[in-house]
Amino acid sequence: MQTKTYETLFNLVKSLAGVNSFTTEENSYILNFTNRRFQQAYDGSEFWPRYLVVGEARTVGADGVVPYVQASKVNVGEFLRIHRNQPFNRNSEIEYDYFVTASGAHIMNIQPSNSTDVYVTYKLEVPTIVFASFIPLEFFYFMAHAVYADFLRMDGQNEKAIVEEQIARGYLDEELGKLDNINNNNSVGRKISTYVNRQSR
Repeated sequence: MQTKTYETLFNLVKSLAGVNSFTTEENSYILNFTNRRFQQAYDGSEFWPRYLVVGEARTVGADGVVPYVQASKVNVGEFLRIHRNQPFNRNSEIEYDYFVTASGAHIMNIQPSNSTDVYVTYKLEVPTIVFASFIPLEFFYFMAHAVYADFLRMDGQNEKAIVEEQIARGYLDEELGKLDNINNNNSVGRKISTYVNRQSR
């Protein structure tokens, strides 16, 4: 998947602002704005392909909880679906209901009750952007215009900020539209709930 460097994003924000350089303090603001807008783009969908992990085996604790953090695994950012067996290889696998707390996903009515592994579909944790980071291409133009809008707002140029915010939103909406098209042909995010698949088995 394509990326661009943070430096490229920073240079685009400078171009939009029409300046050759920012002050040290402004550089720090731009980085903070970038992280805030990265989080906004990341939260725009549960199914960004680069942050989606499908059907990974995870250990269930004795209390029936799948924790966010497990040794030799990446951390879970957001639980999406939990299955008894490897999902999406066959027509149907039993999917568990669960609720989430600070300790992880509490599986309801796990069968058999002594199960030690389940298969979790989840979203990776949102990364923190630093000066050496790479920006996902699908977020790049949204972030550049949104960060510039934040800069304008900080500078008291609210009317210009509103225009840039609309431009930024257009870029994000375009990427979310592409994602919707992908998801329409994708069963990972589709869940049909009936009385049959909600029974304990």
